[in-house]
Amino acid sequence: MIEENKQLVAKFIELAWNQGRFNLAKALVSRDFTYQANMVKISMNFDLASKAIEAVRNAMDDFEVMPIEIIAEGNKVVSQSSFCGTLVKPLYGFKPSDKVITFTAVSFWEIKHGHITSVNTTLDYLELSRQMLKEDKVYELIDV
Repeated sequence: MIEENKQLVAKFIELAWNQGRFNLAKALVSRDFTYQANMVKISMNFDLASKAIEAVRNAMDDFEVMPIEIIAEGNKVVSQSSFCGTLVKPLYGFKPSDKVITFTAVSFWEIKHGHITSVNTTLDYLELSRQMLKEDKVYELIDV
């Protein structure tokens, strides 16, 4: 069961984030699926989460999410992933840039009966800000 849960998470990341194949990804989640991320202030159902993922995909050229590590115990899975691409459209307050950016996120997944019921993702906003903003603006974010 643990290996199947890890594979389920990896498959969701590939289908939703890398390929944008949301109809296939939807088959992997429960009817009461919820998604939360620190960049978005609301809890999202699958349809809203798909729109948020699609917004990120559309804002970045050469976008890819690469799982670094996936750990599971029982019905809980934790993934650490690297996000990479070039921001070509404004996103979450960041302006387009010609720089390739790379940042990480950690997601906490819950699996029940072979379906993903919830995901809670924390994005390394400080690293993203460091790459996208001038250094003095980053210091303002962390209130140094």
